[in-house]
Amino acid sequence: MTKYEALQNLDPKAASKLSMALIDMENQKVPYFISQARRTLLEQCLYALQGRLGDIPQSDLEFACKKAGIRPPDKQKITWTLKSNHLDGLAVDIVPLIGDKPDWNSQDERIVAAMKNAGFVWGGDWSTPDKPHFELRA
Repeated sequence: MTKYEALQNLDPKAASKLSMALIDMENQKVPYFISQARRTLLEQCLYALQGRLGDIPQSDLEFACKKAGIRPPDKQKITWTLKSNHLDGLAVDIVPLIGDKPDWNSQDERIVAAMKNAGFVWGGDWSTPDKPHFELRA
């Protein structure tokens, strides 16, 4: 997802704050990839089902996503819940790039600092960490 796509489909307040954070990250030349912003309820349901079952073959998940008209997930476990600020456009997932590949298992401290400075809560601070996840609290 491009930064412009993310900014367009977020809640206006979240989009404004994300814009500030992205400017900060780009000024620091931080390589990043935005994997998700607003999700539809259908996306959230499919990802939660996959996250809870965990053993759905990737080909089956891609088939179901194609039938539903949604983008398949970039990684195996996206979520385990139906409650998400992604549904309201208040959350975004940002992954650091190592070379040109997303690193799902870490997070760049400069991304965390830029997002926190813009007012986002980082999922990496949670008891079950979600390192790519940043959200505004409603």
